Amino acid sequence: MTRPLRIERLADLGQLVSTAIVFLTYHFIFALFHQYDWGQPFVKLACFETLFLVVAVLPLQRRRSIQPDAPVVVSLEMIAACAVLAWELVRAYQLFRTGLHTGMNDIGGTTDQAARLVFVQHLNPYRQPIAAIGNDPAYFGYKYGPTMILAYALAGLFPEGPGVKIMNAVYLAIIAGTVAYLASRPDEKGGPSSRGSARAAGLLACAMVLLPERLYHETFNQGAPDVFPSMLVLLSVAFVSRKRWLLAGLFAGLSFSVKFAPGVFLVVLFFRRRVPLRLVVGLALGLLPFVPFLLWDGPALVRNVFLFHGFKSYDSTSLYSVTPVELHRFFSLFQAAAVAVAVALNFRRAIEPRTLLVTFTLLLICIEISYREMHGNHLVWFMGPLSVCFAWGRHGLPGLLAATRRYRGA
Repeated sequence: MTRPLRIERLADLGQLVSTAIVFLTYHFIFALFHQYDWGQPFVKLACFETLFLVVAVLPLQRRRSIQPDAPVVVSLEMIAACAVLAWELVRAYQLFRTGLHTGMNDIGGTTDQAARLVFVQHLNPYRQPIAAIGNDPAYFGYKYGPTMILAYALAGLFPEGPGVKIMNAVYLAIIAGTVAYLASRPDEKGGPSSRGSARAAGLLACAMVLLPERLYHETFNQGAPDVFPSMLVLLSVAFVSRKRWLLAGLFAGLSFSVKFAPGVFLVVLFFRRRVPLRLVVGLALGLLPFVPFLLWDGPALVRNVFLFHGFKSYDSTSLYSVTPVELHRFFSLFQAAAVAVAVALNFRRAIEPRTLLVTFTLLLICIEISYREMHGNHLVWFMGPLSVCFAWGRHGLPGLLAATRRYRGA
């Protein structure tokens, strides 16, 4: 007869409470994101500030400041994560079936249309007026990179809508697996203290990435294709953890050739004093999808994929809408400073997955809060990296409190 699970130490209880607080914080913040959207930039700012604080403090704590993971803690975490995952998978299937034949937002609709133009009608989507935003017809073409079109080529085989959402489901499944893999891998900064703890971290990260209601709203109801660039970023970091530099660079380059953000902020973090040559080669290969469209009509591609996003008007989701016009230039200066600081702090360090993903997440938060839009589909970019960072730091609160007490007592 197996011995029942018992919590015999205060440290065990502290770890469980820490995991519960971290998990519920993640859930509560994304619930606020889903509830408050247009016209609520200060609520979004407060949510992003909380996420920034958690990611900056917990995931990079050294193992020596945290109690080892007790078997009872690991067992209870795995049981809870499996239960949540089972519920999430049932919910995801139901929401996928419900949203499969509903309408799509502008991003999903233009991606579907761009794929049809290329693969069915053999027309250049950057020349066609499929996204008429603003007053200049030169900027009415498709707004994202050519790899996005390639990723949703299946859309041409279905009526409008289902093809994009079926591919979103595939990419979401890959994100869930990659997140679980990353969260369960140790590195030189300290990782799970046992095989069981590694599995618990992976399961919890997977449960967190599939938890937000906003994920299903954007992916299955709205048809936003942001899961694809997010998947490529996570795959790049996963190959960094295995030191497969060619593939790490390839997926980072592909992410940039899908959409300017979030991939560009991973690419800039590869600027180091010593960069593996294979990483550079991989980045170059990832940019190759631009070539045929540059030859087809380079100016149209540059205008719609790059210039449009740099000069488009702000809306009520951003801090631009609630600050004086005279202060708007400081948002751009803040973004440039955030990139410069992130690169400078890591320039002399070796590329390793934990610091890379944490720095990428912090930098992306800084860019998002100071951009002209904080749209709901952008939240999909954060769910994967945040779930990994939260899983890494789930036991960090007791160590943080102990360190605070020692600092006050010094």
